[in-house]
Amino acid sequence: MAGRALALAMLALCAACATEQHATVVAADVVVVSEAQLVAASQAACESYGIVRGTAVFDRCVRDEFAARRPG
Repeated sequence: MAGRALALAMLALCAACATEQHATVVAADVVVVSEAQLVAASQAACESYGIVRGTAVFDRCVRDEFAARRPG
């Protein structure tokens, strides 16, 4: 009888030790970028594509790039 109780206790102990616990840590680095920085980055991107400043195509490119870079 004592052997059976000891065996059950050992089985319960092993089962408790065999369970795994996981923790997920998520770190979010929030970088705040001003509107002026977004415009400057958008303009630089459009220039790097070879689009000439002061044209309608450039303005549209800047709007599209700005929308793509804007958070949210």
